[in-house]
Amino acid sequence: MNDVEILGKYRPVDDSSRYMFIITTKHLKKAARNGGDYGLFLGALHLALDMKGDMVYLSVPNIDYWGNIYLRDDFEKVGKAIGEFKADLPRLLPKLRGKFMRPFGATEPLTLEKLKTYRHSGRYPSRDEMIELGQFEQHSDAVKFVEESLKSSEGLEKLYRFDVMRKDATLFGVQIPQESEIAEILDQEERKKTSFYPWQIAVVNGRVFSPAPLFQIPAGFPDMTRWQIIKLKKLAKRIEISVLELAG
Repeated sequence: MNDVEILGKYRPVDDSSRYMFIITTKHLKKAARNGGDYGLFLGALHLALDMKGDMVYLSVPNIDYWGNIYLRDDFEKVGKAIGEFKADLPRLLPKLRGKFMRPFGATEPLTLEKLKTYRHSGRYPSRDEMIELGQFEQHSDAVKFVEESLKSSEGLEKLYRFDVMRKDATLFGVQIPQESEIAEILDQEERKKTSFYPWQIAVVNGRVFSPAPLFQIPAGFPDMTRWQIIKLKKLAKRIEISVLELAG
């Protein structure tokens, strides 16, 4: 996989035992371009490293899982590109061959149909209910708005920007102030959920939006306990307020 491009890197949760690389490849770029309005969410892969003693654990989000959640039926259009990416992925870190591609996460994953229509429960947002941050006639004006807003933001830190080729679509990765609080809710087991970070802001055809926390976090961890959901509901509003800071 000689075409790997590093879009950004940082320490999630400001934790010295965690590190994150955000990467893209020719196959991910193709999926982002051909995957409809939400294809850009597949263009940037979060490659997480967790250090524990002498061990280093590598994790990445399940691209098929998130592809079905965000792209729904459009995911079929990028099946070949995603398949080629997954075939190449183990070669990215050849020393891990034989220890890679071991799934971890929910013990009872959602069905394909539930992924495409996901919402945690009736009053929770779906993919179609995002945090709306603005609408512009020109894509370039929308991107400029996000760039300038992030520069002046006190709570959000820009980590990367991914521009989809030949398409009015741009994805920003940002560090939000609530990362440590999210970690307190999610990291209840030995394996940390580091690959979930960072938060994202999307610009598509002049529309500026970001995933709603009560959609994004339960979607990523469908086996969250009632206690975790209660804690998340209290935190979600603060996350939204931080993201909405961009809208002024």
